[in-house]
Amino acid sequence: MKIKLFAVALLVSAFAFTPLAKADSINFVSQVGDNYTYDLQINNHGAAFLLSGFSIDGLSGVTDATLHGKLAQVFEPLGGIAFDATDVYVGTVFGVTFSRKDTYSIGTLTITSAALPGLADFFISDSNGQFCGTVTGPTGSDPSPVPEPSSLVLLGTGLLAAAGAARRKLFA
Repeated sequence: MKIKLFAVALLVSAFAFTPLAKADSINFVSQVGDNYTYDLQINNHGAAFLLSGFSIDGLSGVTDATLHGKLAQVFEPLGGIAFDATDVYVGTVFGVTFSRKDTYSIGTLTITSAALPGLADFFISDSNGQFCGTVTGPTGSDPSPVPEPSSLVLLGTGLLAAAGAARRKLFA
């Protein structure tokens, strides 16, 4: 009985004193008009990027992407940003960032797109490891498109024909 109690106490203390796992992440900050702004959060007092970086995938209608703050200083000298209509990639040959804080912002990324918000995937690869998740992004089109007038006319005439056929069967 004492051995079981000791084993349980040892197991509980191991979990109690184990530090919580931390992950680098990309956080949605705001949407103003067609501009979506993201903040890159780094943990563990710093990170090194060696032939690596981060990406946001599954977007829609991207027309521009820019880096701001220290994010631009880390990635633009030996790398940069590339994007197409559905993905944004930020990478570098070598970049380093450090802070006295355990978790800190390295800067912002602004993506321009007229698409409506939805969920997009992000991926980060740095000296802290590889991290992925989802973030709000321009991923969808207008959810309720307005039908064109010819579609409404076609629908109306179909309903009239169906009503006429039903009337004939009822009164025949």
